[in-house]
Amino acid sequence: MDFDTVLSKFRRRRGRNSAESTVDRYVNHVRNWREWLTDARGKQIWDADSVDLLVFIEELTDEGMAPSTISQRVSAISKFYQDLAKLTERYDMPDVPENPYDGLDGEDKRLLRGDTKKKAGLEDITQDEYPYLNSDEVSDLIDSVPSPRIRNELIIRLLFNCGFRRGELAACKLKHVDREDKSIFIPPRKSDNSRIVSYNEEYLGFQLSQWLDYGGRESMTYAEDSEYLFPTNYNLHISGNSINGMIKKAAKSAGLQETISEYSDGREIHKVTAHTLRHSFAMQAIRSDIDVRTLQSLLGHDDLDTTLIYLQQSKDEAKEESRLFNPEA
Repeated sequence: MDFDTVLSKFRRRRGRNSAESTVDRYVNHVRNWREWLTDARGKQIWDADSVDLLVFIEELTDEGMAPSTISQRVSAISKFYQDLAKLTERYDMPDVPENPYDGLDGEDKRLLRGDTKKKAGLEDITQDEYPYLNSDEVSDLIDSVPSPRIRNELIIRLLFNCGFRRGELAACKLKHVDREDKSIFIPPRKSDNSRIVSYNEEYLGFQLSQWLDYGGRESMTYAEDSEYLFPTNYNLHISGNSINGMIKKAAKSAGLQETISEYSDGREIHKVTAHTLRHSFAMQAIRSDIDVRTLQSLLGHDDLDTTLIYLQQSKDEAKEESRLFNPEA
């Protein structure tokens, strides 16, 4: 039985006790989960386990998605696997895996309540809810990128200059880049709204030209068959996980990385990730007196309150700097 048939039966089962709009959300969340598994983990939906689900939750958390929204997605995924176990009793189904949610422990499930452990660790080190880098630190990060340098330097400059989420940049297509207008179209991903961001030609134009016009992109094995901005030697486009791993490696080489806490299985939680550059873009914009509504649009936030956190953080820092200022020094 193929996936679409299974999903249809899942829809029918859930439709018995839930509103149609709710069932539509369940189905969309399961489809997104399946797509993510293929892109990020190279797995089929029948092969997923609790580690996959944990990485999925961490990515959504790292991208700034509200805990309530993440919980809704995870709930839909869990219901899907619950129903698989029931459907296999009546139909010829693939081997049904255990529900990935059942393999999460208490520490893992805290991520669904807002990643409190990570935030506590950040507050201990930085006193900031959102960690970020200043422009000099980003320059140090760029100087420390691993090979291929042109590609990785361009990725960091785009994240810092435009406020991309890593998944958005990984999925960026060549047709989305308007080099004449110096802008990039970002299709709807986390919400129903698309957006357009502009880039500074002086800041990243050279790297973009080297990548697109002088053989950087063409050197990738999958370049000829790919419509994406960043194909690789292994796939049609780079993954969000690869972007994150590259930035963590560069941060460590630059002496910028800090371990702020650990998950229950001993894996480290790092201060500098791809999303840190998105925070850095936002804080730089706030300090440049950009209107908060404009920043909300550039970041693609559905909720203005999410954007206002950057404004409050900037005010708190200004207050602290004022408190420490000694006019006689």
